[in-house]
Amino acid sequence: MVFTLVIKIVGNREEAEDVTQEIFIKVFKSIDRFKKDSKFSTWLYRIAYNTTLSELRKRKFEFVSFEENPKNLQEAELNDDIDNLNKEERIQYLELAIKKLSPDETLLISLFYLNNQSMEEISRIANLTVANVKVKLHRIRKKLAVEINKLMDE
Repeated sequence: MVFTLVIKIVGNREEAEDVTQEIFIKVFKSIDRFKKDSKFSTWLYRIAYNTTLSELRKRKFEFVSFEENPKNLQEAELNDDIDNLNKEERIQYLELAIKKLSPDETLLISLFYLNNQSMEEISRIANLTVANVKVKLHRIRKKLAVEINKLMDE
């Protein structure tokens, strides 16, 4: 699960393997500091989240970010044409749109939708308030809608 999360962010299998290895080395070295006041998975994801972001900064991975136009975000709804697409095409558009998010946004959306983490767990992992997590996820969904619409127009 950690590798899946990391590869979604990094996009390169070899780099994701390196980052995942670094995560598990940190977990192994700090297992005695696990206080059991949260689930082990939450603690593990917190380490994965922080390590991945740190490694991204160190290695200066490039990611594509699309311009944030507040007007587009406020009006962002999926194009009705998406209803005419089959499941594979919808997934393909979604994956392309996710690749255009920042690493931090990709981590949040992956934790919630792919790893089924609760808002409370994500808030602990990302060191954000639950309200902030909700707002960020809402904005990310709006960005994804804008990007999917752009892709469908092309």
